[in-house]
Amino acid sequence: MLVCFMQMILAGHVWTKFLMRMSMQSSAWITKFIIRSYESNSGKYAEQQSLTQTSILVEEGLEIQEVPLIVRKIKNIETICNNKDQNSISIIDNCYKVPDISKKNEPFTFKVKSNASSKSNTNVKNKALNQRIDIETDEGTAILFYSDLDCFKDLNVEEALQGLQLFNATNGAYPTLDNKISQEINCRVALEGLRKVIDLENNWLKQKSNKMQRNRQFDVDNTTRDMIMKQLIKLIINSNDAEIIVQGLIALKKDKVSPSRNIYRDFMCDEALSRATDGEFSPAQLVNLIKILSSYKDSKYRKSIDTLWVGILLQEQEINTYTLVALFKVLKYFNQSKNMVKLILERKLSDCWLKLTGTQIAEILDSFHDDVSAMKCLMSASKWASISMNACSEKDLINFIHSLHVKDYIDDRIESTLQGYLKSKASQIDDSKLIATIMNYCKDLQIRNERILSECGEYFMKHAMNISTSSLSSILTPFGLLYVHPPNSTEFWKTFDDVLSVKFHDLKLDDALDILLSCTYLEKYPVKFFDKIFISQLLHKIHLRNHSVFSNRIKNKLKLLDATMFLESKEYPSLHFPLRRVEKPLVLDVRIRRAVNMIYQPLASLVGGEQKLSKNVILNRLPPINFYILDILIHPHMVSTSVFHLNLDQEKNVNTAVFIYLPEYYCRNTRHLIGPQIMKKRQIKKLGFKVMMLDYATIQELWNQSNKLLSYLLKSLHSAENSV
Repeated sequence: MLVCFMQMILAGHVWTKFLMRMSMQSSAWITKFIIRSYESNSGKYAEQQSLTQTSILVEEGLEIQEVPLIVRKIKNIETICNNKDQNSISIIDNCYKVPDISKKNEPFTFKVKSNASSKSNTNVKNKALNQRIDIETDEGTAILFYSDLDCFKDLNVEEALQGLQLFNATNGAYPTLDNKISQEINCRVALEGLRKVIDLENNWLKQKSNKMQRNRQFDVDNTTRDMIMKQLIKLIINSNDAEIIVQGLIALKKDKVSPSRNIYRDFMCDEALSRATDGEFSPAQLVNLIKILSSYKDSKYRKSIDTLWVGILLQEQEINTYTLVALFKVLKYFNQSKNMVKLILERKLSDCWLKLTGTQIAEILDSFHDDVSAMKCLMSASKWASISMNACSEKDLINFIHSLHVKDYIDDRIESTLQGYLKSKASQIDDSKLIATIMNYCKDLQIRNERILSECGEYFMKHAMNISTSSLSSILTPFGLLYVHPPNSTEFWKTFDDVLSVKFHDLKLDDALDILLSCTYLEKYPVKFFDKIFISQLLHKIHLRNHSVFSNRIKNKLKLLDATMFLESKEYPSLHFPLRRVEKPLVLDVRIRRAVNMIYQPLASLVGGEQKLSKNVILNRLPPINFYILDILIHPHMVSTSVFHLNLDQEKNVNTAVFIYLPEYYCRNTRHLIGPQIMKKRQIKKLGFKVMMLDYATIQELWNQSNKLLSYLLKSLHSAENSV
């Protein structure tokens, strides 16, 4: 432990300052250190670096993270003692010997050619007597005074007062204040000079088409350019304003002459990391800094982002709702310290979630790629919904629900809050997109809440003609998919017919098929719309596009719709799709196949042998699609077969179809089957089969308990539903 603290002393007072701040901010933080060999930067700039890295372990509760930390190289130990009250230690002074152009007796001159006269020039210099910046032009001398009071934010008050006491009435100078102002002006002039140099070089590059000539020209001017750039960078990083450092990095981003990794970016990056570790960057500036470093092509700068977690921690109390969202958005740029930054931001979110809007919550959730890593944020989102949903705007609620939808997240609190919102606000909703978003959310997450769907159904009946065509499918299909009959059934279906009669031709084919299939799940058969679907020109186009994935999905929906109408509607005389042989094996869910293999032998022992069972059976008079495949068929009077020949005149309830229901075949938190599975069971029973239903999760639980599995199968066999 003694060695550890010696390393900290040699690293400088900055890390000690960080520990003090961190302990003041949160008593829950316990910091442990592991001494590691320093990771020196390799390459031709390695010997010029003034910063290096080490790693520390940070523990908060049960979370322990190993994170990187920058360490300053101090060549002179006296610097720590003599300058301990200074805000920062100059980086370049320890590494480079370049002319100090900030000195009073060394004027710094820019020469800029003017369009009006090639001889006119502007000389900018620091005069020794009055410490002000004069710009000498052909018209005379202009005097610059800096009016931005932000430059005083880092001034030492006692030092400033001492400077006032040293006021010299003869020359009218305030030495300390005037020097600070002059230094800040120099920094800003240097920043503008850097921007101008880079812009001029980039414009020159655009005009040059000969690459060899371009390289040769810069080889000649490289020494002069290097000296000027170093001088400008040195002035910029001496600024007391952290924003100047950020703007300098932005300017260097546009540098197309220097390589992707260069000494000027190294200077500025090291200064930025050093100041971030001291907590000098505001949260908004940290966001900009992260974005800039991530945009640099060289990986060295992108990796340095991991060290910025210290700056975020030190500025935690300054983070507001806007910067919190912005920090979550840049979380993806962190690697080794990503979890640490996530912990800091999640802790801040738990304190200020009530101040956020629905859109801001959505943006935070969208910064995560999965619902597991976003779980704490999702819990905060759930709390926000229970309190703020009724007061938020429709646009905010659309964004919020869409984000939950993407994350596949729902809990009882969100469901009940959404139900209450629709009960009180459904009649006042102006944007039908909100109703469509809610219905899509319920459909895809299989939320079978009859009250939510009923309120949305009432909205549809009142505003049907004003609902956009693109939203119709989202609003109508959940009723069938979740097998919920709409409210005021007679009025609802009349409105349905009226709206589709007007807007059917504007629907996308995929949406039209989803709407019609949803009707068939509920045993509603709007025959007049089927003639518009099954027209010869459309079928011909579908047949021609055999190799399109989209076409295959459309064809399967058309075949299912065609077969359903043929089996269930008396007004539908025949199949439009001709039945064909199965040219290639159908792709079956691997879970179903595994479950079939688990129960095949136990089930055979119950029915009299494997010869009375067949698995993955296709029905010959129905389309060869997955929907009509029987997982297992029990047939007492025939041998095993892969294709069963239907005979509608044969005795019913002789053969038994076995269906294995996967978890997604049920509505959320219920044992209620979704609409397609209810329709499948209904149609198979109409064909004369008994239906035996098995639960996949139960089979998985009992597969290694033979007695219990056999008992479960026997019970299910005895409770098989008869044909209709």
